[in-house]
Amino acid sequence: MVQRTHGWAVVALALVTSCASGAGASTSGTVLSSGGSAVPDLPILPADALPGYVVHVSALDVSTLSADALDPASFDLVLTGAGFETGIERRFTARWKPVTEVVARALRFGSAEGAGAYLAWLRTHGADVLGSQTQASDPPSLADAIAFTHAPCTSCTKDTVQYFAAWTHGVYALTLLVGGPRAGPSTAAPLAAELDARVSDAG
Repeated sequence: MVQRTHGWAVVALALVTSCASGAGASTSGTVLSSGGSAVPDLPILPADALPGYVVHVSALDVSTLSADALDPASFDLVLTGAGFETGIERRFTARWKPVTEVVARALRFGSAEGAGAYLAWLRTHGADVLGSQTQASDPPSLADAIAFTHAPCTSCTKDTVQYFAAWTHGVYALTLLVGGPRAGPSTAAPLAAELDARVSDAG
């Protein structure tokens, strides 16, 4: 997840409400993306986890994840070697809130070892996640969790604080990105705990 500058639109309250409540499922139980395409049925933060946020959900594959890396070709090999199968991302945005963005991802691998290999790659590639200003940070209280933070440079008026955490749970690698003036371990911890609990509940 290489740092990007996001543009924002003014969204009516009705749209916020509909996205928060309906971005997740069709009448058949198939999870749908914001564009209407199917995404894998994996444990992830629910659409109503953050009231008042615009919610988007999307599927993740090798090409999508590789595009986030500074060296996509090498990362493609890492994912393939680790047995990556499929993934889901749910993104919450609200420009006017102290936490402006939350991005939760659940990536499923063929084995717990594969999920661990992905986490090992993340541990040494903080710059791929948040950019050159990345520093190690306090992780959430979850087994083998890692975390990075990004502080905006003084001349970057549109830059913001970002906090990223990652950990594994069985065959899943889970990541959480929190952005905004109040982004940090304390704001990310309850969301990380809820995301991990979703995997536990899914068995």
